[in-house]
Amino acid sequence: MNFEPISLTHKDAIDSALKSTAQETADRTFVNLWLWRFGREISVAAEKDFLVIGEQESGKPPCFLFPLGSADVAVEALIGHCKSAGVPLCFRALTIAQVERLKAIAGDRLETFHNGDHDDYLYDAQALIALAGKAYHAKKNFVNRFETLYGICYERLSDLNLGETIAFINRWFDRSAYRASGEQEGIVELLKDYKRFSCSYGILRTEGQIVGFTIGEELSSECVVIHVEKADGAGYPGSYQVLNQAHLKNEWADKRIVNREEDLGLEGLRRAKLSYHPIGFARKFEARVDVT
Repeated sequence: MNFEPISLTHKDAIDSALKSTAQETADRTFVNLWLWRFGREISVAAEKDFLVIGEQESGKPPCFLFPLGSADVAVEALIGHCKSAGVPLCFRALTIAQVERLKAIAGDRLETFHNGDHDDYLYDAQALIALAGKAYHAKKNFVNRFETLYGICYERLSDLNLGETIAFINRWFDRSAYRASGEQEGIVELLKDYKRFSCSYGILRTEGQIVGFTIGEELSSECVVIHVEKADGAGYPGSYQVLNQAHLKNEWADKRIVNREEDLGLEGLRRAKLSYHPIGFARKFEARVDVT
């Protein structure tokens, strides 16, 4: 198998392969892979009957996402590839359906593990737009207070505000105590080519300056995933709540489900995601296939 670093030349093949596949999570979308390519080495092997995405973080063995195309042929090819390289065959971000498919292929050579830190949070899209009822009372108060103090100005990304948006992202990371490896670089580089990607890019502006930015992508006819959400919550309390509501209302009002991705085991992020009252989780598994 011939793996090469992911590039824009792989976009059409990945997008095309995903069109015929039900997506519960965003791990295999080209946008997600492109965003995170600075935090880990991401490579692609495109063969006649399948496409495999490999990932490797510094100091860790390589792992793979569930193949696109013919899974049976791809897994057997991966077994041979890893056996020859003398490395274990590991998968990450597997859905329950993908685990069952791997079991059918690999049988008792397969071990699976569940890590709740990587489960995606799922929400009722209409509830996040309406913010009605007791459960969302605090969120609604933040939105109302923000609107009273600053007004709400939502706009879409364009060539006119692109430079401002990149500057805001860089300021956000300069001030943030939390830094996921490669995230800042990934967001900035994606923005430089933003027209290539079928995403929504939402901007929250007040007092003449950008105070929030978000990126969403359609996963299915019913679901949108939020890849990025950054706001100046300290300087403008309520900006996160306003940005989340305005983005969904203006771009994704036809969706039933919002996927807000994982919490990575970070307590502050977990509290924030739970405060929006998820209706469920997209469980994700890790797996290892014995290649000896």
